[in-house]
This record gives sequence, structure tokens and C-alpha cells, in this order.
Amino acid sequence: MHNTPDNILSLKIQEGSKIAFDSLFFKYYTPLYRFALNIFNHSTIAEESVHSAFIKIWKNSSKLNSAEEIGKLLFTYTKNEVIDEIRKYNTRKKHEEHALSEIIINEHFIIDDKCRVKAIIETAIEKLPKKSKEIFRLSKQEGLSNIEIANYLKLSKKTIENQLTIAYKKMRQYLEPYKNELIF
Repeated sequence: MHNTPDNILSLKIQEGSKIAFDSLFFKYYTPLYRFALNIFNHSTIAEESVHSAFIKIWKNSSKLNSAEEIGKLLFTYTKNEVIDEIRKYNTRKKHEEHALSEIIINEHFIIDDKCRVKAIIETAIEKLPKKSKEIFRLSKQEGLSNIEIANYLKLSKKTIENQLTIAYKKMRQYLEPYKNELIF
């Protein structure tokens, strides 16, 4: 059926012949694909458009007119499918770009917020008395235990505990105005 005229193929497809449909597919697939690729240079869109055109032919096979040139119909369907796919593609691209910009903006704000919180806490630590600040940093930033700090600074464990209590109290006082900003 490779050299069968289009009007015969059309008639056979109208009758439900899958062999005629396969012949039509093999006859027109490559030219339609190239045609679609020339309209929009995107291989996936070209392929999907051609497949959709053939699906449309098969679904509407009972309405085919044997006098109508099925080749022209396939090219028309393919062109329309490519145009629809381009619209979908452009819409998808626009939404992807919008979503990406939203993510970038949100990440920027998150990074800004983290930097701001870090700066507020660092400022609070800097306002502590010298000894409390040193002990607080050793405890919270270096991760040393009270006993390790006491041994390192050659102070009693009780002094370390008292200094940390002072540091916490002063930190709470300083951070009170920022409490809504520091909650995540």
C-alpha cells in the first residue's frame, strides 16, 4: 500500500483500515515532521504536533471526504497543532520564568532575613559585659561545656553559670524589641 493514492487511503481509513492508516503515516510522517520543524525549531513540539495531526485524522476518519486531499489536511492539522503547541510552550515558559523569579526573590528575602537576624543577635552579644560575652561565645558558638569553660578560663563552674545567667538576662532584654522578627 506504499504507493496507494491518497483518495484510496482516505476511503480505506474511512472504512477503519489500520493498514491504510499505517501507510498514510509512513508516507507523510517525515515530510510533516520537517514541515513542523521549519515552523518552530523544537523537535519535541514538531513530533507531538505530527502525532496529534494523525490522531485527529484517525478520530475523525468517519468524516473524511475521499475527494478531499488527505495530505493537505494533514499539513493543515500539523500547522494548527504546531501553533497550539507554540502557544502552550510560550505560556509554560512564561509561568516557569515567573515561578523562577518568585523563588529567587523568596530566597533573596530568606537570605536577607537570616543575615538580619544574625546581625541582631551578634549586636546583642557584643553589648554583653566582657567576661559574659567571652563565656557566652565559648558556650554557644564553640560548644564547650560549663566545666570545659571553667577549666579553660581557670574559673569556678559556679562563676561560669552566673556569667551565663547574666548573659541570657541581658540578651533577652536587648532582643525583646526584635522578638517578632526572630521567630521563624
